[in-house]
Amino acid sequence: MTKPVIPIASDHRGFPLKVQLIGWLEQHGYEVRDLGTHSAERCDALDYARTLATEFGSNPTQFGVLICGSGQAMAMAANRYKNIRAALCGSVEMARTTREHNDANVLALGADFTPPDLALEILETFLTTTSLSGRYAERREALTALGGL
Repeated sequence: MTKPVIPIASDHRGFPLKVQLIGWLEQHGYEVRDLGTHSAERCDALDYARTLATEFGSNPTQFGVLICGSGQAMAMAANRYKNIRAALCGSVEMARTTREHNDANVLALGADFTPPDLALEILETFLTTTSLSGRYAERREALTALGGL
């Protein structure tokens, strides 16, 4: 089975963690689409959330990863776009639950609050957990119906 292409983006505060996550993804057979930033020079997280979210229009079933200092700005911005269900996860259990119950498709991480080893565990859990069906599928459809940009 071919693993999905993972678009990933960060701001300057998330840049070092993004580099580590890209390495892990590539080691585990994922193709990565690095949407920036490409340095630790100050930039605006919202620009990178927008870049990732607009790419989802062509493939809303893929996964994505966004990283900034707290993770909040990325999640808030991405969730304004249609077909994005971004979840800020600070634990493995949060990643598992948000995939099972909400079919989240974008993982937001707070680089200032998530140690790299934990971030890797969260990422792996997010990518390998499947969504539950039944009422949870109905929730996904209700979220999609809310629309967005």
